[in-house]
Amino acid sequence: MSIPPGPPPNPYQQNNPNPYAQQQPQGSVPQQSPYAQPTMPAGVPITSQPPGGPPGQPPGQPPGAPPAFGAAEKKGVPAWLWGLGGVVVASAVWAGALFATGGFDSSEDPEPVLGYRFEKDLCESTELKAFEERYEIPDASDATGWGSEQDALSQSFCSWSLTDREQDPDDYSSSYVSVTTIWHGASDPTGEFAPTYKGYEDRSDADYKYETEPVKGFGEEAYLVRENGEGDSSSRSMSLAVRDGWFTYQMDWSYYGGTDSTDPPSPDEVEQMLKDETKTALADLKK
Repeated sequence: MSIPPGPPPNPYQQNNPNPYAQQQPQGSVPQQSPYAQPTMPAGVPITSQPPGGPPGQPPGQPPGAPPAFGAAEKKGVPAWLWGLGGVVVASAVWAGALFATGGFDSSEDPEPVLGYRFEKDLCESTELKAFEERYEIPDASDATGWGSEQDALSQSFCSWSLTDREQDPDDYSSSYVSVTTIWHGASDPTGEFAPTYKGYEDRSDADYKYETEPVKGFGEEAYLVRENGEGDSSSRSMSLAVRDGWFTYQMDWSYYGGTDSTDPPSPDEVEQMLKDETKTALADLKK
């Protein structure tokens, strides 16, 4: 069991002689015992109030002033807490200054860069004129689409089934064009845009081979993804994806045919149709 410490030394104690100390012969040098303990004059309680203030208050300070750091306890609060209180106050002042100067400004999140108006009905607003030379374009009522406008993410989509003008009536091949537009209101798509389309190349297998290449002249960045059927596959597809700020646009063309089907447009022809139609669509959506 530990022995509780004794009372702290009284800072107002006078250097009174110890009445129990042995008298030294006159003229001799007093010898200090190495085991001697400091003594307190009898009858002087440690809680007595010294002149100038309440218990624990150094002389010369007005009543009610806080004790100096390291002074005795005041009203049951350890002296070290007074120092801690000063740190807390200083921290509060520092935090208030940061709030006042914008150091803790929670509005530093980047604002979305959306330079294109929201279009809910892409089936109605997209004319596909770049595809008219090769395909018959259906009415908007025969297309499939939807749109959703929200603060965090707005989207629109439309898909058309096209009829190849060079296709034999008994040919059951199919061609499709679709458009997907996204207005990113809550997050910047820049960091994920390029990896998304470059990642198509990793999907290549024995039946499908994907190639991704950057395209200039569209927004801040754009990629063309080609898919050429390998082996027994007769499918073809191509996509042009554009990012301009926090707005993304993607147009897809796809073809599915059999061994006796009419050949689809060449890759160069499809690429040009996608580029021409995308340029027209982006100009129409630009604010």
